[in-house]
Amino acid sequence: MFRIGEFSKLSGLSIDTLYHYEKMKLLIPSQTDKFTGYRYYEAKKLVTVNKILALKDSDFTLEEITSVLNKNLPLTSLIELLENKSVILEEELNKEINRLERLRTNIFLIKNGGIPIMNEITIKKVEPILIASIRKAFHSTEFDEELESMWGKVNEYIELKGGKRTIPCMMLYHTGWGDMDETSTLEVEVAEPITKSFGGNELVSVYELPKVDKMVCIVHKGPFSTIGKTNEAIFDWIKQNGYKKNGPIREIYHRGEWITDDPNEYITELQVPIE
Repeated sequence: MFRIGEFSKLSGLSIDTLYHYEKMKLLIPSQTDKFTGYRYYEAKKLVTVNKILALKDSDFTLEEITSVLNKNLPLTSLIELLENKSVILEEELNKEINRLERLRTNIFLIKNGGIPIMNEITIKKVEPILIASIRKAFHSTEFDEELESMWGKVNEYIELKGGKRTIPCMMLYHTGWGDMDETSTLEVEVAEPITKSFGGNELVSVYELPKVDKMVCIVHKGPFSTIGKTNEAIFDWIKQNGYKKNGPIREIYHRGEWITDDPNEYITELQVPIE
């Protein structure tokens, strides 16, 4: 048997905690010397400690743990109790994860100046947005193949660095937007907004998109194959109102194939900085 100091070291519980558990009749010493008051614990009491820690980790109160253990439930019943608790905790965790995702999305939307009204062209202010991105120039005929590779590599790097993405993702068109043909060269950037900065490498850049005081925006609902008309509408509006494009075009994917199988339900926001 072990004296209380030795048992404290073996169990990881402080001596004060062991005294407290004894008063609660949660973990009673195997023997107490009636002359010295020294407390002794058998090695099998470590199993009880493991049960207490498992129940505490499952969010049971000490009073509930005392009640459970004093019933001397069969091991199978105790395991079933813990498994049921794990299901509840997992459901609560999923709710909190979803809540966190909604919070991060709302933070992005605040920085993004909100989402414009459907089919209406508006001017708004966009705050700085931290991103991890890959920028590359290629021929328009390689568009789908290059983008698939770029998205894969930027997300792989974010995971490698332990970064956290927020939604929605976006693309920046530095040259070639809207006039793609067999001879066009595009320079595009795929970007994932992230919560905290980390170091980039020779391929992936991590930086803050600058604040834009005047950003013309419009929402396109439907497949990407019809987005050209929306693009024409926003550039016609810019020209008619005497503005000029002043930076890369942003294409923000609020709703896409990761949410719905129906391309008609896709929601894409087009943004053009102007002066």
